[in-house]
Amino acid sequence: MDPIELLTRQHEEAESLFQQVAVASGEERTHLFRRLAYLLTLHTQLEERFFYPEVKLAETSDLVQHSYDDHAESKALISQMLHLDVRDIQFEPALIRLRESVEAHVAEERSILFPQVRKLLSSEHLARLGNGSCGGWTS
Repeated sequence: MDPIELLTRQHEEAESLFQQVAVASGEERTHLFRRLAYLLTLHTQLEERFFYPEVKLAETSDLVQHSYDDHAESKALISQMLHLDVRDIQFEPALIRLRESVEAHVAEERSILFPQVRKLLSSEHLARLGNGSCGGWTS
């Protein structure tokens, strides 16, 4: 599988979960947020362990470094939020900050990083990456 397609699908799933968390309450909100936190954690691990090292080239180095910084911010917010009750007064502002951070990160990847990677790496290279022969991740 093309790793950019997989990452894009995860972006879409995260957006859907953000929307669901925003309107849910009580136990449902807790459950949905935990799913979102899990998805975002898995997504960042895939990018950091397999995708970014493979696509960090001279032309993309600054973008990849910025993506690592974005991830650090999101991880810190998720960690804080996992210790809050969804009814806590601090939860909603933290959810908004997390969503804004993730949306900005996704927009940058979709509009700048992913197109550059497609120009710099062959489709065969991306397919090998997605199949695990360049780093060990699969769909």
